[in-house]
Amino acid sequence: MEILLDMNNVPIASIDENGKVTILRHIYFKCTLCSDCCRLNNIPATDRDMVRILDAGIAVGQAVEEMSPVLIASKDLEKGLVKAYILRKKPFVNECAFLEESGLCKIHLFKPIACDLYPFSVRKNDNCLLATVHPKNVCRFIELDVEKNRSNTLEIVEDLLAKLFD
Repeated sequence: MEILLDMNNVPIASIDENGKVTILRHIYFKCTLCSDCCRLNNIPATDRDMVRILDAGIAVGQAVEEMSPVLIASKDLEKGLVKAYILRKKPFVNECAFLEESGLCKIHLFKPIACDLYPFSVRKNDNCLLATVHPKNVCRFIELDVEKNRSNTLEIVEDLLAKLFD
């Protein structure tokens, strides 16, 4: 069974072995392209992300901070920590080096999985997918416990699954 969780470990949705999603709590999220996530966070890039970035012709020194790699929580719950790199930030403004003045991402087509999943982070083990919803102080556009008719929980769960397993 796979479960989507919020920050308080309260289930939002469950997914059975046949892929049927059961909504347990209604949430709403729609990215507004505000770019706050690109400005406020250290963005981790995995080895797989780095291969895609380097294959696109971006040099390591242009992509990541000199002090990379760092250890972050593994998406595999059994492994503990894994190596990741922190994307370079622009000097003085502390935002991702790939954020354009227009607010769009220069590496959108091959951006790190952390960017693609935001404002969720996902970890998995053998039979369970644990997706954590970041709180409103991390992304102000995530809404928990909305009315059923405002909810897009099913769309969110399906989108996360597609990004992780397609």
